[in-house]
Amino acid sequence: MSDPVVIKLRLALMGRPVRNYRFDKPSITIGRDPESDVYVDNPGVSREHFRLERIEGGEYQIVDLGSANGTFLNDQMVHTAPAHNNDVVRFGKYTLWIGYEQDRRATGAEPRRPGSSGGGEQNTVVLSRSELGNLLEVAREKEQHPASPPSVMMPAPAPAPPAAARPAPIAAVVIAFLLGAGLGAGAVWLLMHR
Repeated sequence: MSDPVVIKLRLALMGRPVRNYRFDKPSITIGRDPESDVYVDNPGVSREHFRLERIEGGEYQIVDLGSANGTFLNDQMVHTAPAHNNDVVRFGKYTLWIGYEQDRRATGAEPRRPGSSGGGEQNTVVLSRSELGNLLEVAREKEQHPASPPSVMMPAPAPAPPAAARPAPIAAVVIAFLLGAGLGAGAVWLLMHR
């Protein structure tokens, strides 16, 4: 590819934007390890959950690093798969939107907007209102029209028993987990020993 490509990532937690990233490096790590390029402090995310590796043509591929809960590209579990523009990666409670753009720093084609990142690997990208609107529209479209199922499907999980049939301690643990690490182990213990 003649012009360098930059990958833009938008991290969201349960549909709420958390942080934007911009990278031009060959390998990007995502996980609970504080040394990860995209650090996610959540017990549902493995320390080394997945990696984005640059492949021929300047785009990246997703490589799951043996994560406990899996990595899903456009709602399909993957171990290794190419990541295209506007793809969505789900891991744990998080969503990572992937976008590509020409590296303006290398071409000098467009000056930096005030408030935008300077191009360092750890800087946050500031999106314009139109870019943010386009990003949200793509996410809505992907939510409303998920990718078609693959030709080889994994068996569907067994249906959950009705809510009334679930024992109370398990429901309490599930609720505590969904509320996140903020409740802490003490809250889980209190819920289970009522």
